[in-house]
Amino acid sequence: MNLQAILERFLCFSGLSPEEAQPWQGLCEEAMQELNAQVLTGAEGGAVLLNAAAAALAFYRYSAAQSSTPESDFTAGDVRVTKSSAGMEAARRLWLEARRAAAPYLRDEEFYFGQVRS
Repeated sequence: MNLQAILERFLCFSGLSPEEAQPWQGLCEEAMQELNAQVLTGAEGGAVLLNAAAAALAFYRYSAAQSSTPESDFTAGDVRVTKSSAGMEAARRLWLEARRAAAPYLRDEEFYFGQVRS
C-alpha cells in the first residue's frame, strides 16, 4: 500500500487542501496499517483497490470526527445553514463499498467457520 496515494484519495474525498489535511494524516496512516494487517499474501495486484479502501476508511473516520458535534442550523436573513450527520452515513457507505471492492485481497476477519462442541 502507498501512503501518498491514500493521502491523495483522502484529499479528493474530503475536499481539504493538503495544508488543511495535515492534522488528519494520522488517520490515513492508521487506516493503511489496519488494512495492511489484513492483506492476503500475493495481493500486489490489488494495490489500487487497497489504497482506495484505506482512504475511504480514513475519510469515514474523519467524517465521524467532524460530525461529533450536535446537529445545528443557523439562519441569517434568507440564508439558512444546516449541519447534519447525513455526510457521515454517505462516508460509511463509501467505506463499505471500497471494502467490498478490495475484499478479494483481504482476509475476512468477520466470518468464522468452525465446529461447535457441546
